Amino acid sequence: MIRNENDYEMLPVSRQDCRSIRDTQNFTPEGAYTTFRTYDRYKVLNLSQHFSRLEETSSLAGFQISLLRLSLKKRLTEIIDQFDEGELRIRLTVDLTNEIGTIYAAIEKLTIPSLELYQNGIEVISTRMHRENPKAKLNNFLEKADEAKKSAGRDYEEIIMVNEEDEILEGLSSNFYGIQNQKIFTAEKGVLSGTTRNFILKLAEKVAIPVILEPIRLNQIGALDEAFITSTSRSILPICSIDKVKIGSKVPGELTMRLMKSFRLELEFYLEDLRY
Repeated sequence: MIRNENDYEMLPVSRQDCRSIRDTQNFTPEGAYTTFRTYDRYKVLNLSQHFSRLEETSSLAGFQISLLRLSLKKRLTEIIDQFDEGELRIRLTVDLTNEIGTIYAAIEKLTIPSLELYQNGIEVISTRMHRENPKAKLNNFLEKADEAKKSAGRDYEEIIMVNEEDEILEGLSSNFYGIQNQKIFTAEKGVLSGTTRNFILKLAEKVAIPVILEPIRLNQIGALDEAFITSTSRSILPICSIDKVKIGSKVPGELTMRLMKSFRLELEFYLEDLRY
């Protein structure tokens, strides 16, 4: 737990019953949160955007929080130094309930989908669900997401949310994209503007793939040529089926592969080092 003071005093807290970031939800107050992964130990993709999102979400919830970014980066570096070598997944939560402005940091070893899933795609299912305040990343949504996963009956890599108009919005922990006629379709309204999503949209423009900021409907998934999700930990992960409906003739498809390649090539230019 890191307090939002001038030097971000670091309070060591040991929870023997927390084996993952998911477990820490039981001990973290409601508030704004963001999750990211590290590259080369101390680097984060678009780190500044993660900090800005914490401030923006706090503002949308009625609290004006200004992060002391240099001090926060210093404390996070000190925490990372305590872990063994390897990449990490980090969740920062700003308390907006009890001690307003207190920052909680939860860290675990990074795990990403297997190579096989990147090569063959993932099966996803849909659920009738949406965020109450889609532009605010509040952790009270995490409990609802966990309930949706439990009711799915099996452990899917992702579950995508659909609104009352049968429009595909986003995943429980990702953004969703469908490709049809050489164009990318992704919802703009009613979804969280993820930092990875922003990066992907820039990549699409750079490699000349048109983006239509409109959602795909459930009755259109059979006509999709390709589909994929993006998130901080997964990067770009192809989808092979939605609700058991097969997507396209090849996974990953041509445009998805082009984006995946561009992601790897452009990544290093957008990484920010926590140490500086």
